[in-house]
Amino acid sequence: MVKIMNVSNVVVLVLAVITTTSLLGAEAGEYTVGDELGWTIPPGGAATYEAWAAKHRLSVTDFINFNFKVGEQDLAIVTKEDYDACNTDNPLFVFQEGGEFQFVQSDTYYLTCTFAGHCTKGQKIALYIAPAFSPSPSPSSYPSEKTAAQHANAVKFVSKKGQGLKKLLPVMMKSL
Repeated sequence: MVKIMNVSNVVVLVLAVITTTSLLGAEAGEYTVGDELGWTIPPGGAATYEAWAAKHRLSVTDFINFNFKVGEQDLAIVTKEDYDACNTDNPLFVFQEGGEFQFVQSDTYYLTCTFAGHCTKGQKIALYIAPAFSPSPSPSSYPSEKTAAQHANAVKFVSKKGQGLKKLLPVMMKSL
């Protein structure tokens, strides 16, 4: 009987070590929205970015690139209602230039371009950002929408300028 308990304890310990090692070994991913297409009016309409979001499991440890030329696109964080209606009149925040972003709070973020007609032509994406080391949720477990004030410290712009070091700059979003 003692041997069985020792074997059980060893199995539990081995599983705990494997789990801990897996969690500690998880590294931040780097993703480019739209892959080679980048952030633009997609030729396949909204389904293009919906498919991209569906195939990626993003978490707060990941870095997400939005590649676009200044003056040709922008990136706006909007409410779910404005996202669904393609209303870009009152975005929560607008980034005028592309770059690498890190969402530091788990939530669903609704992003679009504020340029006339871009959203209605499919340039919009809803990204679920999972907590660190969390499996992807089922669609019914997406968090509820937060206010602009709650999003205020949820996004960081990442600059890779200066000797390869990443500088994280907090982004302040306007309150409602």
